[in-house]
Amino acid sequence: MVRETIWYATHLPQLLRDRHAHHEHVAGLSVKGSLAALCIGTLVVALIGLWRPETASAQQPLSPGEVRPDTAATAPLIPVSIQHAAVAEPASARAATTRPTSTRSTPPGEVEAVRHVEYTVVEGDTLWDIARMHLGDALKWPRIYALNKDRFQGDGARLTDPDLIRPGWQLTIPIGRAAAPPTTSPPVPADPAPAATPTRPSQTAPAPPTLDQRKNTGRQEGGEHTPAPSVRHDEATAQKPSPQQGPAAISFGEASLIGITAAAGLLAARRYWYWHQHRQREPGQETEVPALSPLVDKAAQAAHAAARPRQPVDAHLLAPRRTPSQQPRPTGTVTIGVQEDAEVSLDELALPGGCAWRGPGAEGAARALLAGVLTAAERQRPGPPRVTAVVPHDLAESLLPGLPAQFTALTQSANLAEAVRAAEQHLIAHARIHDKHDTAPAAAWQASPNSAPETEPGTLLLVATPDAAHTGQLQALASRSKPATLIVLTLGTSLPGSISWHIADDGTVTSERRGQAPGTLRLFHLTPEAGRDVTEVLLTAHGQRPRLRVLPAPAPRPDSEHSGTPTATPADDEPPHPNAVEPSRPAQTKPVRLHVFGPVTLYARGHQDPVGTNLRNEVHEFLALLAAHPTGLIASDIADKLHLATGSDQNALKNLRRAVRRALRAATGITAQEFVLLQGELHKLNPELVETDLADFSRSLKEAFSAPDTEEARANSFSAVRDALSHYRGPFAHGSDYLWADTIREHLTMKATDAALRLARQAERAGATPRELDAVLALLEHLGGLHPDHERLAQHAIRLYQTAGRHDAAWHIYTRLTRHLTELGIEPEPATQALIAPHTRTRQMR
Repeated sequence: MVRETIWYATHLPQLLRDRHAHHEHVAGLSVKGSLAALCIGTLVVALIGLWRPETASAQQPLSPGEVRPDTAATAPLIPVSIQHAAVAEPASARAATTRPTSTRSTPPGEVEAVRHVEYTVVEGDTLWDIARMHLGDALKWPRIYALNKDRFQGDGARLTDPDLIRPGWQLTIPIGRAAAPPTTSPPVPADPAPAATPTRPSQTAPAPPTLDQRKNTGRQEGGEHTPAPSVRHDEATAQKPSPQQGPAAISFGEASLIGITAAAGLLAARRYWYWHQHRQREPGQETEVPALSPLVDKAAQAAHAAARPRQPVDAHLLAPRRTPSQQPRPTGTVTIGVQEDAEVSLDELALPGGCAWRGPGAEGAARALLAGVLTAAERQRPGPPRVTAVVPHDLAESLLPGLPAQFTALTQSANLAEAVRAAEQHLIAHARIHDKHDTAPAAAWQASPNSAPETEPGTLLLVATPDAAHTGQLQALASRSKPATLIVLTLGTSLPGSISWHIADDGTVTSERRGQAPGTLRLFHLTPEAGRDVTEVLLTAHGQRPRLRVLPAPAPRPDSEHSGTPTATPADDEPPHPNAVEPSRPAQTKPVRLHVFGPVTLYARGHQDPVGTNLRNEVHEFLALLAAHPTGLIASDIADKLHLATGSDQNALKNLRRAVRRALRAATGITAQEFVLLQGELHKLNPELVETDLADFSRSLKEAFSAPDTEEARANSFSAVRDALSHYRGPFAHGSDYLWADTIREHLTMKATDAALRLARQAERAGATPRELDAVLALLEHLGGLHPDHERLAQHAIRLYQTAGRHDAAWHIYTRLTRHLTELGIEPEPATQALIAPHTRTRQMR
């Protein structure tokens, strides 16, 4: 009774704002505790009902020493629809009345509606101040951040840092809930276009605050008793009808839309992008690993989720996930848009007489079409693309500037006449192949030992702007358009006999000649900025740059006279690993140790056997995410990274915390403290109870190179690097298919390899002793076994093995590297080949 009296006294401000806090508090207690809470709480709620102030707020004063000007909102607060919360709307659209959107279950006959306003940031504003002014509680600033995260602003920037907002930016603010009339059928959206993407927490109204969110800042969950397992949430989840398939398109802000098939191409290119980042990086650099653009990262994650095998609905799932997008089309397919929530193939443009695109959205749609051709080629690497494009240079520069004249599936002709000749040669090649198949039996020419069967030339897309001199030639080519052979697309000007499509800003197509109703087909479209992000990723995935760059200094060659390229042959014998780095477990100093290098594993009280092996995969993912962000993550960011279903994120996070609590309390016997701290909406691992190998790895690397370069410092740095790499048992969360983990995995890999390469350089320059060489080689072998396609590691290992006179071991490193690069369709650098060339000739002479 005393404890519950204290709780209700300290949480009186929350009870004044929302009496549902009483019911949620009671639901989270044990049977004994709930009886005491009912007695005290019912009395408190009754008193609040008799006396309730007109307005109740929990304003948080500024911290001591912080001075901020009292700034009033000079821009009007205009209600906006939730469907337009993520984009800057025209003035006419923003003046529309607010439409209700339901975000949580309500009593029968009542619908909870969330109202939003559009706010213009003025000088001196912070999210803290805006939340205090308009939400009544400064601690609710994460809701504004989640609703506007990654939103394109008028100056082209995005809100990615909650501590940085600029005057003039538009922010959508949820200002309250109002009762709306009951409805028996879901509202029909005004826009008939198909849905573009599963909604993200940053694009929808935040869920109502739960009891965990209303706790005082800095208060641990220790005061919350572990309730008996409840199945109400799981039963409700199981009763909800889940859609059979997700969307086929992915939206990026106000003016970009791509298909899931193109996103799958960006996912394929991302692997090569990371590899070339490793190849081009110098280990002495202190800069952070460059990050993918938000557009490409979001597309890759959507394609990653879509490629996962569909799992049956699990009624006991702790954290329900969002419905993934549809499966991408088969490899090599290029899509142009969506119709009836399904992707439309490029063959839709194979119209006799050609197709002409006109209207304000034609340029953006053509940009997305060329990007689709390039991304389809990425899925076929290292094989040749099935769909290629020819575009005159001036038009290609206006659509996708910065590309070389010949880049994977795109050829830029010097002028329109050259583009026409390329299309004619393509038709001739098709005719030759068909004639050979028709006149000679396949077995006859395939059996010839001196000839190989010719492959189909595939589909050629010719994109051009007609001029008077070449209209006749283009018209003749367009008359030969047919699927899987040739497609002629003109921009702005129609050819005689062609079919004209009028394309709106949002990609919707109107074609009166074909009798299409407006909105039945919506083309993919990209802004120039989004097109630049795509081309930069594709260029980097091929080791190229769109603009001038400073080339790294070439690696020193042992013999500049020899430049022969040897032919790699598999090596049978593995080289001995001198003083191999043994991934032994360090002494555990805290009750729980979490390993995220390699498979995610938990250890308790220093025991050798792991604990929590029966935990569900989503709990391991939750722990790995918190380990990767030791300073903590707010609830909306966790929901976004874990891809939690919209509307169920708060319950899902509560279920995840309870699962961690049960498992670790049973393993350690600690019941008075929480292993996952909840501070407002911030989640973090309790640093007093949980230690991680990632934290030890980062701490050791920070100590390794902090001292000046002296002989004593080099000895200390080697010890620190070896200690750090002893924690690096494998890539981050190895064996787990987490959507958010790729960037973190590559970042940590680059930190580990950078440290080993810096030690290797020191050993090469300082003339290390045989013992020191063996120790450095052990580190290089340890990382080379985990990342056999890392060319910089192989180069240093080859040089050090050759210095030690162990040429067979150097040859093995080279053949292993070549074997893995061949799988990527890449050859070793000339500098790497030159390292092994002299010894190759020696082996051949023997």
